[in-house]
Amino acid sequence: MFSRVLAAAAALGFLAPVHSADALPAPRKIVDYDIRVSLDEVRRELTGRETLRWTNPSDVSVPELKLHLYWNAFRNDRSTFFRESGGRLRDDQADEKEGFGSIDVTSMTRDGASLLEAARFDSPDDGNPDDRTVLSVPLGSPVGPGETVTLEIGWTSHIPRVFARAGYVRDFYMIGQWYPKVAVFEPRGRRRRAEPGWNAHQFHADSEFYADWGDYRVALTVPERYVVASAGTLRRETREGGRKTLVFEQASIHDFAWSADPRFVVKEDTFDPARDLPADELARASRLLGRSEAELRAGFRPVKLRFYMQPDHLGQWARYADAQKWALVWLGLYAFPYPYAQSSCVDPPEDGTGAMGMEYQTIFTAGTMRTLSYWPLKGVRAAEMIVVHEFGHGWWYGLVASNEFEESWMDEGINSFTEYEMMDRRYGGIARFPFGARVGSFDLGRGQTIRAREVDRLVTPSWAFAPRAYSRNSYARAATAIDQIRRILGEEAFWRAFRTWAERWRFDHPTTEDFLDAFRPAGGKLLEPLIRQTWYGNGTTDYAVTLLTSTEVRPFEGYDDQGIRVEAPKNAKKASGGKASPKKKAAYESVALVSRIGTIPLPVDVVLTFENGATWRTTWSAVTPWLRLRTTYGSRLVKAEVDPDRRIVLDADPWNNARRASGKQGPSGAAKVRTYALHGVQILFSTLQPLL
Repeated sequence: MFSRVLAAAAALGFLAPVHSADALPAPRKIVDYDIRVSLDEVRRELTGRETLRWTNPSDVSVPELKLHLYWNAFRNDRSTFFRESGGRLRDDQADEKEGFGSIDVTSMTRDGASLLEAARFDSPDDGNPDDRTVLSVPLGSPVGPGETVTLEIGWTSHIPRVFARAGYVRDFYMIGQWYPKVAVFEPRGRRRRAEPGWNAHQFHADSEFYADWGDYRVALTVPERYVVASAGTLRRETREGGRKTLVFEQASIHDFAWSADPRFVVKEDTFDPARDLPADELARASRLLGRSEAELRAGFRPVKLRFYMQPDHLGQWARYADAQKWALVWLGLYAFPYPYAQSSCVDPPEDGTGAMGMEYQTIFTAGTMRTLSYWPLKGVRAAEMIVVHEFGHGWWYGLVASNEFEESWMDEGINSFTEYEMMDRRYGGIARFPFGARVGSFDLGRGQTIRAREVDRLVTPSWAFAPRAYSRNSYARAATAIDQIRRILGEEAFWRAFRTWAERWRFDHPTTEDFLDAFRPAGGKLLEPLIRQTWYGNGTTDYAVTLLTSTEVRPFEGYDDQGIRVEAPKNAKKASGGKASPKKKAAYESVALVSRIGTIPLPVDVVLTFENGATWRTTWSAVTPWLRLRTTYGSRLVKAEVDPDRRIVLDADPWNNARRASGKQGPSGAAKVRTYALHGVQILFSTLQPLL
């Protein structure tokens, strides 16, 4: 733990300009937690005490602290969370009898003086007087720049039945966001902030988290029969009177969670870069990133992997391990290597789906079903997808610590994009079926994106999206928009910018503009319409071939320039032999009209295909709302297609991109089959997406 003097000295680094291009070698440590907590499984309660040390990172004095009491979102049906959700989250309904939970601060002192009497609940987002998820605590005397304040806090929590990422079912417990947690005081310049101040939001139905970095020491006391999975490394274990106390420690994180279940079967493995880093992927990354293989390999380290499995899922633990090792490889190459020595994966029971698919630092929850072990569902890679997605959050929510309240797309969207890439490269997509049929992850994400016209911009506070629009915008639409940037820039330019951005903002708190600025130099003006109308607007793009004609050119008929009537020549008989004159080769006048129905102009290719097999291709800037292509050629035009290579992945209706001479639009028969298959898989995965 830091002393007051060392913390003040460290704070000098906090006051440095935050827009430097240099990456941080380690996080700015602002808060330390020393927590002691005991589980009462009969009363379903946690009783805890914590020593909280907070260092002022700014150049102004701070008169009060703000604490998150997240479990008060489940306190009653008047909380902002319940008002917004109706008691539902991720297709999970709160239990009417046991679904409520709470966190009550019972004591709070500074240097022995009580602070609790002056504390008050704030509702900065909606003014709800019944919401108790943000507690403001006057400190008596301000904390000066670089100074450290120490609070002793006691609290009691009632554990809800598993719902909204945490709780219990039977004797399984998933405990996340469970302790009084200090909010983020942003100094001037952090996340481009003009003036220093607190960034503390209520717990909404559609929101996650944002916190500062620090060190954790957590002592958990539970009945002896429980197997405990936790963030951090187990340092000590003692037993007494049928109970055991486990002490875990972890430096340089901003969140801490744990789980307990007497039925857990623990499987262990190790990610060893010498063995598990594939040579072909290393070579590919070296080429795309323009870095030597030695440089890319240097940052990797062994990672201890633990899987806390339900007995009826034990046969699938190797699938979890394979997916997590692949994530360690891929994210280590294209972002940066995992810096921690261990990771724990929790497999929740199937009657505890509210705990499935959730991320914390050095611990996450996966999710599977017994039926995924059997044909034909064995080809559905749901278990791998959830592991790749939730462990991937360890980078975008964890190590590149975005503000999930205000810019949810920066975590969920970037994470979904990297999930799609990892799933498609490793497993060929999200599902494989007999006879070579498959559904790609990017296909699935694009399908989710184009199902509805958007009314929200991506940069929207998580609680301010239109009803049911948070998930689609924060996940699939954001991921598809990032993929659109990649298709504009090309693979090398994109991945070099992506890795540079990730390395720069490791251990920091980037904004949307920090992400987009990484790609602007390579994209130039081509990116601005996309950025302006997708991240900061509600624009859409939709290209269609709206007209196709091809008619034979007839001989001239009518009046010429001198006013003399000209008639079309008739086939005349030759004097000798009486044979018809040779017929001239036919020519056809063809017209194709391509329209931009949406509002985002993205350069797009158009291809005309003629009856003799010849093709003609051009690139249209799409600045104007339509383009007419007219040509006279010795073969009939049979098809016109816009974006034949499917590079405009945000196209809201890709099925109107082609038109044939028959006048019909849409895909071929084979493409229709693929569409129906994709729709079926979308229905299947619509039950899984909310778990992420």
